[in-house]
Amino acid sequence: MDTEQLSPRRRRATALIALAVIAMAVASLAYLYSNKSPNPQVGTESNDPLLVTRDYVTYSFRSPAEGWALDILPNTALNPGQFAIFRTVDGGKHWQKTLTSDGEFFNYGAMPVQTVDAAHSFILVRGAADKVYRTADGGAHWDVVALPDPHVADVAFSDPNYGWLLAGWSGRDLYATRDAGATWQRLPLPPDAFRVRLRSPAEAWMSGFSLGRPYVYTSTDSGLTWQRHELPTPPGGSWGSIQLELLPRKGVVVSDANYSGALSAMATSFDGGATWRYVQPPPGTFAYQDAYHWWAIRGSVLSKSSDAGQTWAKATDALPNWLFRPDLHVLDAKRAWVTMSVPASSLAPGGNGLAFTDDGGLHWTRARVPHGG
Repeated sequence: MDTEQLSPRRRRATALIALAVIAMAVASLAYLYSNKSPNPQVGTESNDPLLVTRDYVTYSFRSPAEGWALDILPNTALNPGQFAIFRTVDGGKHWQKTLTSDGEFFNYGAMPVQTVDAAHSFILVRGAADKVYRTADGGAHWDVVALPDPHVADVAFSDPNYGWLLAGWSGRDLYATRDAGATWQRLPLPPDAFRVRLRSPAEAWMSGFSLGRPYVYTSTDSGLTWQRHELPTPPGGSWGSIQLELLPRKGVVVSDANYSGALSAMATSFDGGATWRYVQPPPGTFAYQDAYHWWAIRGSVLSKSSDAGQTWAKATDALPNWLFRPDLHVLDAKRAWVTMSVPASSLAPGGNGLAFTDDGGLHWTRARVPHGG
């Protein structure tokens, strides 16, 4: 039909139909093009060299944006190496070096930065003489804390001023500071206690072990007195060398790893160690959102518990394939971060990586990591 013979109204209608057809075609092409993009949940490889590092790095994040990294350069037990402390305020897009070592660091027993608030952080580094560094201005300046003993078994701070130090070659001397390490006071210590865990200046826990049944110690008066709490025998087995961890805000969990590193027994207490409840070890690597909500990753499966590990439900079975050997840390119900080992391939280098989630673990995004001590 000759369009010149159409009425003005029909000519306008014909033009509108043509525009609609063109818009639909463009939308279809955009959809097809977007489907050609990699699905971030599948976890395709990336050749960005800043996503991995060969160094051993431990992290500490207060939020998805703000965090610290202790970067340990490769070395051997007989050759002291170097370390560097980095800070990020944009979720790993940029890292700023705030401290570099003097070449006296040994690559064992590395601890992440202990952050107690936005300004105050502490870090233990090991060498011929162990050192504790502190910052009171967000890493702009670092000072070395004067220690009562150069051999540190464990150190923990509950706030910018109060901290405990387990020291000595055998870890048999316990000290407390109330002024950020300027002075130290020696505390009584049970004869077979080790691994101090500090929740507040008043509440502290330590592991204990003898040839019989294992137990834990608690103190509610800043370490002046201690109470012993024996652990129940786990169903169908026995305890070995126990590990003690404080749950967020309240509660405690003890666990026992067998020779392969897998957990063989777990128990929780929410009344200061008076009573205990056996927990089936979670599937895979796990972390605590709060005292009762736990996450666990095994392969491509993320599971969650809302009753302190008594029962588990699958959240997703489509985790990225680069979440290999993850170390999981949960910030809240939606946000978490992991470190992981990334295998090398023909498209991307291998190394240690970092990733975040902001939707409860359903999707993960890789972040850049610090480089160079």
